[in-house]
Amino acid sequence: MPPSVYHSLLNHFLTLLVSFFERVAAPVESPEKTSFGDIDIIVSEPKILPFHSEQIATVLNAERSISLKPIYSFAVPYPDLEGCFVQLDIQLCKAKDFEWEVFHKSHGDLWNLLGSSIRPFGLTANDTGLHLRVSEIEASDRKKALIFLTADPDAVLDFLHLDRKWYWRTFGTVDDMFVYACSTRFFRAAAYAKDGLKANDRKRMTQRDLYRRFVDDFVPIRNIATEGDDDDAGLTREALFDEALIKFGKTNEYEARIKVWRKEKEEISHKQGTRKRRKEQAKEAEAYADAWIDALKSKARNAGQDSENMGDRSRLR
Repeated sequence: MPPSVYHSLLNHFLTLLVSFFERVAAPVESPEKTSFGDIDIIVSEPKILPFHSEQIATVLNAERSISLKPIYSFAVPYPDLEGCFVQLDIQLCKAKDFEWEVFHKSHGDLWNLLGSSIRPFGLTANDTGLHLRVSEIEASDRKKALIFLTADPDAVLDFLHLDRKWYWRTFGTVDDMFVYACSTRFFRAAAYAKDGLKANDRKRMTQRDLYRRFVDDFVPIRNIATEGDDDDAGLTREALFDEALIKFGKTNEYEARIKVWRKEKEEISHKQGTRKRRKEQAKEAEAYADAWIDALKSKARNAGQDSENMGDRSRLR
């Protein structure tokens, strides 16, 4: 649908949904979009309990609806086009997750770009918030390696040194969004070198046009005088790790996590050592038994040979 229809319907749906939910918002759309495939709205705290999507379907005059919790999809009549429909996707989330969901889903591919910048420093932003990865644990267990830092959008923007006001506006152009992505203190052009891209980033190169444009066209030709803030030019993952723990008050959680991890690792190592010793002992016992059996067979063969020789001597007499 064209932008004019999209924005008209979006505003109409937002107005309708405030009667059903305490909080209603749409993620900020990507720049330079000339058409929209569907409409996404995020809601929380239903005003009428228990919540039934059929109530909304009736108000929307939806032809069909599908509930795949937490996403509720509705086929709503397209204005002035009989037999055509617009897909409205409503995501119902918990109150504590509402701000992060709207924040993280805004600007389309922006977080794909930012993700490649923050990853080398041990940071990960996913659908639950900003996390710090513990390098000692990461190689063995990626899930246990994540330490939750925050799901506060302002706190994340401040930590990444990104402008708050600009984030909540629709960027005028794709290049404007690219410039914003480069303004984080964690941006390093080397992170986008094609020969060093991670598997997920290489996949994005083939599936996400904006990401490909950023890597192929924007980063190489843009004359970036500085990368990140001057104070962060020599920032390392280790230094950032300590900074993040202190900034978000996660030092005690990290110390407890790493203590448990090292204990588990020690126990696993001990069990593996015990199994290895048992295997070696079993192998030695098997070798001893084989040697013993071979000795018995050899003794039996020798005894038989001696008996045969004695019989031959008796016949000669």
